[in-house]
Amino acid sequence: MLKLFNSSKDKTNNAIAKAVKSLTQHGISETEQENFIAFLQSEDNRSLYHTNPRLIADRLKLSERDTLKLLVASLKEGIVTLNWDIQCPVCQGVDFAATQLCDLRTLHVCPVCFHKHESDADRQVRVTFSIDERLRSLPKEADDPAFRNHVDAQYGVVSGHRLLTLQMFRELFPRETIPPNESLLIRQVTILFTDLAGSTALYSQQGDSQAYSLVNQHFNLLFEIVDQHNGAVIKTIGDAIMATFTSPDDGLKAAIAMQARMQSFNQSIQSSEHQLILKIGVHAGPCISVNLNDRNDYFGTTVNTAARVQGLSQGNDIVFTASLRNQAQAIESIKHYISEQSSVNLKGLSEPIVVFRMKANHKI
Repeated sequence: MLKLFNSSKDKTNNAIAKAVKSLTQHGISETEQENFIAFLQSEDNRSLYHTNPRLIADRLKLSERDTLKLLVASLKEGIVTLNWDIQCPVCQGVDFAATQLCDLRTLHVCPVCFHKHESDADRQVRVTFSIDERLRSLPKEADDPAFRNHVDAQYGVVSGHRLLTLQMFRELFPRETIPPNESLLIRQVTILFTDLAGSTALYSQQGDSQAYSLVNQHFNLLFEIVDQHNGAVIKTIGDAIMATFTSPDDGLKAAIAMQARMQSFNQSIQSSEHQLILKIGVHAGPCISVNLNDRNDYFGTTVNTAARVQGLSQGNDIVFTASLRNQAQAIESIKHYISEQSSVNLKGLSEPIVVFRMKANHKI
């Protein structure tokens, strides 16, 4: 019997190791793979069932961002399954029914106390991961609420909204959306819009091919910066992008990095005729996540305001609202920028809002 048990365990371990090796194609390093293999092979059963990603991050000594990338890549390769767990704000019970984003609805009814509440992607909806049962079958004892509650209290949870702002998730699962005519409440999101000043003249002067090449290079730079700052590009609109971040600090830091990178990019071109002038607007507030054209998108006054704020940018600057400034700590440590404050009236808003225009004080 012992020999049979060992044989079964060896088979499981080999299957896990083989599956994890497929993560190389997603940019997961060999060290991360080896550590993840050890985690999946030897970790307590309770740590592999509806697992808090922050527990995995702690075990693997990775950042939350890198852990989520590892898990999303593993989801794509069938190593883990994704759960959209919903906690009732009244009885605190957790509903495990949603295994896909399309299972979520605008209003959720708790199966325990029958309380109806909005599906709050920041507070009630959280993401957890379980090892795929084809790789390692878990006993009933793996479902231990007390253990999960202890882990959540120790590490805090990863919100559903956080996964929606992970670029890799959007790229690997572009059709993973909530149903049409449904929405998720987003209590706090930072929206960043960019655009290129004088892009029409750029195409006219440089020709379509040359201008397109420059614009495409600029898109690659912006996508990379958004991802590095824990955000996701929701869509491109002509020569513009719309990006979202769960943290105001991340959004502001991304905007600063964009202008710095564009300055370096323009210097590398070494031609005044090819200079790309980037306009950026940033705003923070509540909105809803919706299904638009079969993709996850954001809708509401916060989005519209961010777009209007970007329209105030003159290029080589960052325009952001007072609501963003009040929440972002990053601005206090920025030594190379000066900002000007003004009150403006924006189309669609009944009251004027305070905005800040931030420019580089000198070369970064």
